[in-house]
Amino acid sequence: MQSQIRRFSLGVLPIFYIGLIWLQSSHFDPSSIDHYADVIDRKILIFIGTLFELTHLIEFGLLYLFILMAFRAFGILNHRNNQLAVFIAFFYGILDEIHQIFVPFRSLSVLDLGKDFIGIWVVWFIIHKTRIRLQPKEKPVPK
Repeated sequence: MQSQIRRFSLGVLPIFYIGLIWLQSSHFDPSSIDHYADVIDRKILIFIGTLFELTHLIEFGLLYLFILMAFRAFGILNHRNNQLAVFIAFFYGILDEIHQIFVPFRSLSVLDLGKDFIGIWVVWFIIHKTRIRLQPKEKPVPK
């Protein structure tokens, strides 16, 4: 029973997270923080702006990770489905950017798509290198 709940939770996680990304990109108005420019030091504002830009790396890297976790929970994680997870995460990044065309104060950005892909790639790279490092080394067969 607990295994089924865990599997269901991990299966729903990417869908729930996609919904959160959609809501965030639908309601965030970057100009809503303009009035802080007079109150907060410029260096802090630049730091905050950089964090906002880095969210693309984190956001879509996490989406890829959550998709992998769902595939693993259902026992269907293999090389082909790993590639499918990359495709799904990046395709959703494209869909989200297109969606932003129709949201006031937002726009489609090819740079944002690049950041989305870099975030996915970084998580893929970390997982790939970790998996290789954790695999047992083959011992040479004595002749």
